[in-house]
Parts: sequence; C-alpha cells; structure tokens
Amino acid sequence: MKSRFKSIGQDFKRLFAEWGEYYSIPRRWKLKQWLILVEFLLLVFIAAYFDEPIRYYFLMLHGPLENRVAGFVHIFGTGKITLYLFLLLYIAGIVINSEKVRVGGLMIAQSFLYSGLITIALKSLVGRWRPNQWHGNLTFKPLIAGPNAYLSFPSGDAAVVFALAIVMAGLFKNRLWKFLWILIAVLTSLSRIYYNAHWFSDILFSSVNATVAGVWLVRKYHARYSKNFSR
Repeated sequence: MKSRFKSIGQDFKRLFAEWGEYYSIPRRWKLKQWLILVEFLLLVFIAAYFDEPIRYYFLMLHGPLENRVAGFVHIFGTGKITLYLFLLLYIAGIVINSEKVRVGGLMIAQSFLYSGLITIALKSLVGRWRPNQWHGNLTFKPLIAGPNAYLSFPSGDAAVVFALAIVMAGLFKNRLWKFLWILIAVLTSLSRIYYNAHWFSDILFSSVNATVAGVWLVRKYHARYSKNFSR
C-alpha cells in the first residue's frame, strides 16, 4: 500500500515536471521549427477567410441524422469522458498495481491540461466573437476574460476531444481503434461549427494544438513501455 501511495506522489511530481518540460520545448527550437510554427499560424489565418462559407454550409446541413450525430459526439468535448477515462485507468492501475495502466490514465490528464492552458490563455488574449453573435469572423475584443460570447478562439471542445483522442489512439497499434478515436475527434470538432458555436479556424488551431501535446506524451509513453503496451 505504501508503494502505491508513493507512486501517486511520483505521478503528481511527474505531472508538473513534464508540464515544464513541454512548455520549455520552444527554447530548444532552431530556425526550422520556428518556420513551421509561422507556416501553421499563416494557415490558420488563411483558414479564417473560409470561416463564413463553411459556417453557412453547416447551417444548411441540419437534419434529423445530423442532429443525432452531433448530439452524440458533443459529450466528448465537454471533458466528462476525459474525466471518466482518466479515473478509470488511473484507479485501475493503482488497484492492479500496473504502472503502464496508471500512467496511461495520467497521460489523459496531462494532455488535457497541457493543451488546455494554451487554449484558455488564447481565448482571453484574442477575444474573438463567436459566430452565433453575428458580428463576423474577423471581429475581436482582445484581453478580455468574458463573457463567453467573446471567447471563440480557439475551441475548447476541439482541444479537449483531440487531447483525449490522440492519447487513447496512441495506447494501441490497432488501426480500427485509432480510426474510431480520430473519427470521434473530427466529428466532435465539426459539431461545434454545426451548433454555430465556433469558426472553422478555431477548430483548426485547437485540433493541432492538442494533437501536438498528445503525440509528445504518447511518444514518451511508448519509449518507456514499447515492449508491452503498444501492441
């Protein structure tokens, strides 16, 4: 029992240690990595010019089937599934005394937090109007903490679901398993446009932001448990 409590303490230390490690990565970047970042931000900027037509396409798409699909996947972006899976894997890992399972659960929390901090910071920094406020896709009120109508960029739901999906998909090499999680992430993110809650460029930024955090964690995970858990 003492060893299990010790493991929990080590996990909390790891959570914050890797948090610092993740956010310090840009300090080691060279020109190539900075150019990739600039290209990505340029892509998001270009995507913003397609926000309006994509939004109107989804507004015209509404129907019974689409409503059921959007309603089903919506929960994956709320954080509830993330919390349940984190608790399930983490507690199961403690009960069966499996470090691999426990750390798998910890990664879910890490990916959520690492991508989430960037999302929260940018929401207040950018202050973009949501599409359902009918102010246009290039209307901003920077440096604001609320109300929610100003916090469109980037999408929190897209960040949540991609952070979860990348970690879950990375736990096993089964292609169907990976496909299902990526499909859930894509559909959940698109549902935010469907519900007129986010612009396409909001979704694009968040999906890449969360994917980067998830992939970084999964790579560290497989480097540690490559012989067993990646099958």
